Amino acid sequence: MKIGEVAKMSGVSTRTIDYYTVSGLLHSERSEANYRLYPASALQTLERIQLLKKQRLSISEIKEILNAPEMPETNELVDEVTEEFEYLQQKITRLEEQLKDAPSSVKLHISKALEHQVAAIAALIALL
Repeated sequence: MKIGEVAKMSGVSTRTIDYYTVSGLLHSERSEANYRLYPASALQTLERIQLLKKQRLSISEIKEILNAPEMPETNELVDEVTEEFEYLQQKITRLEEQLKDAPSSVKLHISKALEHQVAAIAALIALL
């Protein structure tokens, strides 16, 4: 597929696709007319990149993940963690909306109450 087709099907701009290609996240081949041609799997890779970006990973971290060898025994765990993360991401978004207009004193109280949980989350992230 040409870059325009990939962009249209994925909803990702051609400029972003070009950036991902230059960064080594996406791979393409050149046609005889010098067009970049992407495999159908590029759509899945773009979807995965978007998911990893939502997790606030850097381009180099995403590249490392995409280039890591697949280990079938971990796929189920990856799916489970990804599903749970997406659920938590949605919940965080809802909570952010609820707290958006809360007074500063309420936000400070909640922040202090959650210090221990934030430390536990940081420790979990460090394990990854």
